[in-house]
Amino acid sequence: MQQPPGFETNNPHLVCKLNKAIYGLKQAPRAWFQKLSNTLHNLGFNSTKSDVSLFVKFSKNSSLFALFVKFSKNSSLFVLVYVDDIIITGSSSQHIDSLITMLSKDFSLKDLGSLHYFLGIEVSTTSEGNLHLSQTRYIKEILHRTNMLESRAQPTPMISSLRLIKNASTAVQDPTLYRSVVGALQYVLITRPELSFAVNKVCQFMHCPQEHHWRAVKRIL
Repeated sequence: MQQPPGFETNNPHLVCKLNKAIYGLKQAPRAWFQKLSNTLHNLGFNSTKSDVSLFVKFSKNSSLFALFVKFSKNSSLFVLVYVDDIIITGSSSQHIDSLITMLSKDFSLKDLGSLHYFLGIEVSTTSEGNLHLSQTRYIKEILHRTNMLESRAQPTPMISSLRLIKNASTAVQDPTLYRSVVGALQYVLITRPELSFAVNKVCQFMHCPQEHHWRAVKRIL
């Protein structure tokens, strides 16, 4: 804990009293990520330019980590962070275990073992050793929420001749449901990229969804 700005004192007998748990504060996620990222940077990791929550470390990075484990020539480690959920993978299980041991000195960790489910994405290992990603459970939850779990499947997510325009029908009864479902469909694109075009089209009418827009969404579902 540090003294807040505007209240600095050199009196060693004074302490700060925490009036509210850090999880209840707006700046908590930023403070947590800053603490974790600083720790990883000190261990020789760097954030990627494409995603600041993905940290990587290759064999030529450094010092502090080398005290715990000797890197092989082509070793690599990857750490993906989402709030307090973390995925760690790399070229060596020994390096992964060593990293977990070091992180446990600064943080309270719970090792859940091999990756099976992460942020709505199911992960399974094929017989060839590859990872298969799917969102079956997540998609079924969307279908259940819209009462379309038993609906008849369509061959394509959108009719090729369909033109979605404004003011072609009446407004939907529940615009919030429309926005919620379309937002959920955007997350489905992680494992279902073939839906991208259709989902992009229905996203363009989030501000004022109408019945024919909702019918297009139901076809995607």
